[in-house]
Amino acid sequence: MRKTQSRPDDAEQSAESSLLERSQIVATIVLSPDGRVLDGNARMRELLEVGTAGRFEGRSFREFFAQPDEWSSWSRAGAEAPSVLRLRSAGGAVLALRGELRRTDTARGPALCGLFVSAGDEAQLRAAVQHGARMEALGSLTAGIAHDFNNLLTVLVGNLYLVAEELRDRPKVFEKLKSARDASKRGADLIKQLLAFARREQLETTVIDPCKVVTDIEPLLRRALGSKVALRAELQPEAGRIRASIAQLESVIVNLAINARDAIAAKGTVSVSVARAQISSTEAAARGLPKGGEYVLVRVADDGSGIPPEAIGRVFEPFFSTKRDRGGTGLGLSMVRWFAEQAGGVVELESVVGQGTTVSLVLPLSTDQAVEPGDKTMPLSTLPSGNERVLVLAQDEAVRSTVRQILEVLGYAVDFAAGDEDLVAALEARQVELLIIDGPARDDAALLERARSALPNLKIVVMVEGQRPRERGAPTGTSVLAKPFTLAELAAVVRHSLDASPARA
Repeated sequence: MRKTQSRPDDAEQSAESSLLERSQIVATIVLSPDGRVLDGNARMRELLEVGTAGRFEGRSFREFFAQPDEWSSWSRAGAEAPSVLRLRSAGGAVLALRGELRRTDTARGPALCGLFVSAGDEAQLRAAVQHGARMEALGSLTAGIAHDFNNLLTVLVGNLYLVAEELRDRPKVFEKLKSARDASKRGADLIKQLLAFARREQLETTVIDPCKVVTDIEPLLRRALGSKVALRAELQPEAGRIRASIAQLESVIVNLAINARDAIAAKGTVSVSVARAQISSTEAAARGLPKGGEYVLVRVADDGSGIPPEAIGRVFEPFFSTKRDRGGTGLGLSMVRWFAEQAGGVVELESVVGQGTTVSLVLPLSTDQAVEPGDKTMPLSTLPSGNERVLVLAQDEAVRSTVRQILEVLGYAVDFAAGDEDLVAALEARQVELLIIDGPARDDAALLERARSALPNLKIVVMVEGQRPRERGAPTGTSVLAKPFTLAELAAVVRHSLDASPARA
């Protein structure tokens, strides 16, 4: 018995062979030097329609050529071979395949090996590559603007908290400021959502009540729909809770409601409903759900124009839109599907031209306790405070000023630096106990080493965007603060960092 030893190269080749054998796009063929078929993968058999037309191996490959005289060029398998191979399937269909045929040595001796892609598959591959490039560009764009937007929101949220503190004795004004603050926080959550979508990340989730979410955004929905489109909310009492992001769910419902509004030519109705459903294991498998059980259904329906049958299969594709002439980007429904997947469920769509469309989010029921959306404005007297000296390094002057004001209100002595040299000078001039760093380039290990060389016991807080602080450069031994932040969040992180054990050298 012949025995072979497994090597890394062998494993890689085996994996590649397995991928090619199962490929739904790449068609492969292996021929003997005289043109007899030695092997062909499933895709080649499918294209040539030989799956049920007798044995494929052993047949002359030349008999599949639409123009038999072209075989001589291809059999030489060199630069003279044409770039397009025209074959005729067993059923008589003429195929145009693009690829190449090369001479090689196999375990069975010399052979001709070919890899080909049909014209239709080639178009799909090009579309996939273009889609990948566009998604990469979207990720780069959102990553680039997230820092700037979060700086703006950091300043806005921070100052709203500061002003609110001064107006606690004026309840009406205080409530208005709280509403503005919550709206700013919602904007920050939406930026995180877009950033996570572009990077295909998992957002932080909590247990939420979809009925309460719909109730909270109902005034916003009515304004978005306008006077010609009626809103009907059908919320089943005790429909149940789900684990998801509040900002994501709000964004999804608003997005679907606006899509529904745009599908209504004149007057009509948009319905938003939340209900509980029991789904059997068999039905769950058919619907693409992980298992049977209790689910929460969040539906947005309209009585508008409906979606043409030829477009229904593509509406959830990124960048595909049925309203290009009205500025549609094709990202809305793709983000809806992504949200459903992130929440462990699926999204379903039913539409009849001339009658309307219903989009249903089928999300697993959670038995955990729901978390109240939003955050409360805690009085400053209840927040952690101190009198240590803190140095803030931030390129954005407004961010520096806002953080400085908050820390001074909390009792800390604050200095700031705009650049790396300012930082070193400030560290050498004063006994700084905590360094707060902001900016997309603030993950410079050499800079932090210089800072800790000047002050070995220096504590560090890094302000970051997004859901991946470690990957975004937060060094070991530091605390992380996501922007924008509340007074309570900043106070807690600063106090926790100052009270922590000294960082290891």
